[in-house]
Amino acid sequence: MGAKLTGKRIGKNGGNADKPRPLPARGLERRVALLLTSPRLLILGLMLPLILALFALRLYRLQVVENERWLALAHEQRAELVSIPAPRGLIYSRDGKPLVRNVPSFRIVLIPALLPDNDLARETELRRLAVLVKAPYSQQGERLGLKERVDRALAAGTPTYAPYEPLTVAENVDREVALMIAQAGDLAFPGVRVEVASRRQYPYGSLVSQLIGYLGAIPAERAKEYIALGYDPATDRVGYAGVEMTFEKWLRGTPGQRYQETDVLGRVVRTLGDEIPPVPGHNVYLTLDLELQQVAQQALQRGLDRANSRRGVVIAMDPRTGEILAMVSLPTYDNNSFAEGIPLEEYQRLLEDPHRPLMNHAIADQLPPGSIFKIVVAAAALQEGVVTPRTRLNCPGTILLPNKYYPNDPERAQPFYCWKRTGHGWLDVVHALAFSCDIFFYQVGGGYERFQGLGLDRIVHYAHLFGLGEPTGIELEQEAPGLV
Repeated sequence: MGAKLTGKRIGKNGGNADKPRPLPARGLERRVALLLTSPRLLILGLMLPLILALFALRLYRLQVVENERWLALAHEQRAELVSIPAPRGLIYSRDGKPLVRNVPSFRIVLIPALLPDNDLARETELRRLAVLVKAPYSQQGERLGLKERVDRALAAGTPTYAPYEPLTVAENVDREVALMIAQAGDLAFPGVRVEVASRRQYPYGSLVSQLIGYLGAIPAERAKEYIALGYDPATDRVGYAGVEMTFEKWLRGTPGQRYQETDVLGRVVRTLGDEIPPVPGHNVYLTLDLELQQVAQQALQRGLDRANSRRGVVIAMDPRTGEILAMVSLPTYDNNSFAEGIPLEEYQRLLEDPHRPLMNHAIADQLPPGSIFKIVVAAAALQEGVVTPRTRLNCPGTILLPNKYYPNDPERAQPFYCWKRTGHGWLDVVHALAFSCDIFFYQVGGGYERFQGLGLDRIVHYAHLFGLGEPTGIELEQEAPGLV
């Protein structure tokens, strides 16, 4: 027989010592015996009451200790007061042609508090969203990216950012992109919504952009001011220039309101109570003659091309009523670029252009008046008796004013020229105005040799009487008063 390391143990009574004792057939004794003979079941039996105790403690804390807090939070999340935007008023020319329209567009918004809690998952979602809607993920210059805006909202509520307030990601999104995000839903983009919004469309673009202006986001530094007026800085747009800015409170209208119930994913379940409908904004009618505006712009552009210049202004006004029939300022811009979401590079180019196309030079620029000021000097001289309609002065083409410190040195004298270097000869005030003679008005304004002119003080006095140095009162907020 082969060798063995072990053999059978023989009990005291001759039985087999390896044979286990039989378990009780049934009942509690059998279950206890099973636990005692199985270490795994024993550990599980000890842990189960502990786990149940922890669950009971947590349930007690939620339902008793923190009951009021969670009830209030659940109510806030499920029932919310929603503002219904009012259709913005339109702007028309004097003959009723619409200079602006409201057209539907898609807007992507997100609720920061409903984004994934996991940092990596949240970053992945925001990066995907930024690529789809062509928005910056991280900060570019002074422009905050999605990451910074969401971080601010999650860190602490501010007038512009709050965890449960919708945060606009992109506007005027392509229809295909908007539908794809909407169909993907909360499984692919938790916390992200697609909204149908309204944007401005300017059918005449650069022809009237300086007058009409454009809409833009509410500046962060003025958020509190606009919130007090009922605006939502996250979604509302305000006028930034021209008529859109001046008549903001008339064009805006009054937003409506409704209480709505939402589920945990932010989807609307039902409307609570009666909805307060929005009141559309008022329409604004201008005195602008659109056909004359177009003719004036074309004529000005031809003149600038001939003069190899880029900047100029044309204003056509009815002198009987003061109505502005045309107002052209070149160079200009297309306000549709702002309505559709102007690229940062294009906006930077407009800002850095030395000819300042974003400025309405007809009302906001401060430049020497040129020959038009001769009318003021002529009226003042006639009123003060410095000249009469029959007074004649000679224009030789050039006059010399002695140097104040070297009056007897002709080489130090200061020459003043007429635009016509050969001179106009002897002129009265009517012909001096007709020919725009410079030297005639040099003499009338400042005097020359034995002729006593108006002098500086009287010129300033009459300039103010003509309203120079003060705003004209035109209904455009960016008017500069001028200098005298």
